[in-house]
Amino acid sequence: MKLKQVQNFLTISALMGLAFSAPVMSASVSFNFSAIADGDSSYGVDGREQGASSLTFTKNGISVTTSGFNTNTPSIDYFAYLDSGNAGLGVCQQLNGDNDQCRIGSDDNVTYNESLKLIFNEKVTINETVFKNGSHGTSFDGDFQLSIDGGPAMTIALTNIFSTPITGQEFIFSNPNIGGGSNVSNSQQFYISNLDVAPVPIPAAVWLFGSGLIGIIRFKNKKS
Repeated sequence: MKLKQVQNFLTISALMGLAFSAPVMSASVSFNFSAIADGDSSYGVDGREQGASSLTFTKNGISVTTSGFNTNTPSIDYFAYLDSGNAGLGVCQQLNGDNDQCRIGSDDNVTYNESLKLIFNEKVTINETVFKNGSHGTSFDGDFQLSIDGGPAMTIALTNIFSTPITGQEFIFSNPNIGGGSNVSNSQQFYISNLDVAPVPIPAAVWLFGSGLIGIIRFKNKKS
């Protein structure tokens, strides 16, 4: 290959790299746990009230696996639980022995010393988190704690709509509200009703590296 041809080829490869350098933006996905509990079966699970050691939901290629545990003693596993009646995703400590319904007396929201873990199949940004309180309402007077990818827990005021974007792959939502011992008020308990999630785009450098590598391989093949 002549020098001019090599220069032209490298120029074309560079332009291709620039063309593909912008990260691919995918549409956001709503994980509407309230709707799933009330009958929406479009997330890969039966649309109904139910609990399990883990529940996995999938929409448009994004999956999230949810589970529950004891905050102070993480080795004690609880159940992820979908509560119907315009509620959402919570935690149940005990299911009935003969079905997947929460046992009477075992609360099915996230209450004191309970944690709800969400693990996505890829790195995502949660742009909005919608909470419901223990009576399926929208008023709160407590906090929640949030840990991202194993980092330290941050204490944040509970609110109906938490709109601060958070980015990671593993998210743990915990309830630190001790209230009056075991008598935590409904406004200090929560369900996750809905999540608006967007995949994190691949950095531009990855596209540049990939397109440049293809160019080098093609050049070597032509030279040989």
